[in-house]
Amino acid sequence: MADWYTVADAEAQQRLVDDWPDAPIERLNVCGFILSTARDQVIDYAPDLADGEPIPDRWVYAQLQQATNLWNAGRVNSAGDVGEGQWNYTPRPLDKTIKGIIRPPKGKPRVR
Repeated sequence: MADWYTVADAEAQQRLVDDWPDAPIERLNVCGFILSTARDQVIDYAPDLADGEPIPDRWVYAQLQQATNLWNAGRVNSAGDVGEGQWNYTPRPLDKTIKGIIRPPKGKPRVR
């Protein structure tokens, strides 16, 4: 069973830093807001779980990836890019990769 990422205590903070070394842990309030927002976005996009069904690991992974995207989106330059020189990229919150983690496409045969 997976547990959402938080900054609730020292153990949770250490887990976060272990899995996201660049997490803005020195700013606990901001980090908590980012994790909470990412969790809410994952839950809102994800299909409903049956009562008592555990949170899928992939949802927690998507929360971590979305938190990273949200943090990077807040650090973009005026052109909307992160990075310097040729190594720029534009973060896109809840992009198709994260959506695919939350709701993996089902491979079904096409019938004509």
